[in-house]
Amino acid sequence: MEKVIPVILAGGAGTRLWPLSREEKPKQFHNLSGEGTLLSETIKRLMSLNPDECIIVTSKKYERITQQEINAIGLQSIILEEPFPRNTAAAVLYAVTYLDHGNEDPVMIMLPADHYIKDKQKFEESLRLAIDKAKKGKLVSIGITPTYPETGYGYIKAAKGEGSILPVERFVEKPDIEKARKYLKDGGYYWNSGIFVWKVSAIKKNFIEHMPDLYRAFDPLRKISKQEVADNSSRIWQIKSEIFKELDSVSIDYGIMEKAKDRMVIPADFGWADLGTWNAIDDILVPDENKNRTPEPDRVIFINTRNCTVFPEEKNISVVGLENVVVVESGGDILVMEKNSAQEVRNVVEMVKKRNQRK
Repeated sequence: MEKVIPVILAGGAGTRLWPLSREEKPKQFHNLSGEGTLLSETIKRLMSLNPDECIIVTSKKYERITQQEINAIGLQSIILEEPFPRNTAAAVLYAVTYLDHGNEDPVMIMLPADHYIKDKQKFEESLRLAIDKAKKGKLVSIGITPTYPETGYGYIKAAKGEGSILPVERFVEKPDIEKARKYLKDGGYYWNSGIFVWKVSAIKKNFIEHMPDLYRAFDPLRKISKQEVADNSSRIWQIKSEIFKELDSVSIDYGIMEKAKDRMVIPADFGWADLGTWNAIDDILVPDENKNRTPEPDRVIFINTRNCTVFPEEKNISVVGLENVVVVESGGDILVMEKNSAQEVRNVVEMVKKRNQRK
């Protein structure tokens, strides 16, 4: 019986959610829903599958905080630390290299640490179906049934078929609004959730075929033991640093999934949200009668306000006489933003970086 090993990608900084998500403490280590940090909630959702262990791929600077999350949950977990961020293809191959020691060929569930999922039972059902297909050598994606023409997600086009799992016709890059509307109207298109399930041998074969240079770059880690791959002694860390320093930044979608064969997609509807913007977080918080939201109701006061969202970290916050505004207090910074201006946050982050460099 194959083992099932979740691999959680938790290395991104998530600058669109500044100032709450920042280099020192990204969004996956924050409680955005009021239910727990995104990373801890991701791990807990997987517990019903009885995984043998969990692998978390993250940056070395997040080792301590990641270990704290693991200790609080109690699931045996391995932290694989990246010397440099090099996108999801490198992160996945790092985990594959660790798991590909010995005679076992586990099923690997790859998923980001920054998603919110409302219906955990439906989520588990989708994963169990994916695991079953992955055992047969398929590369399985979870596709989210779209509810509106979103331009911020990639899409998966399913081929015609019957049942709860369909062949993949193609992966589609993030569309413009006209294409997104057409996808919604035509049907058969699903948001690419970034959740994938496959056997280690199957994804390894695809790395060899479609990303041979990346695969060869990890050869030094194949020559050492499994325990050493997870080690960060000075000798091993030097090996890892030399590998990652030279890698290109390529996503697993572009590097593998757009080109692979034996691809399947499971259309799913379990209340999924990719928490990449403040507007997306609105969807997971329960509003009051005036559509105001906060995960910390004991520390926020709303008076004569409507459709405002407030995230306090250390301070109590009162909002009076405003509408359609986000207020975020974190790490000594405060963001006050009209909700439709969410895309401008990246510009603020760049300005803050330049200001700090001049100090």
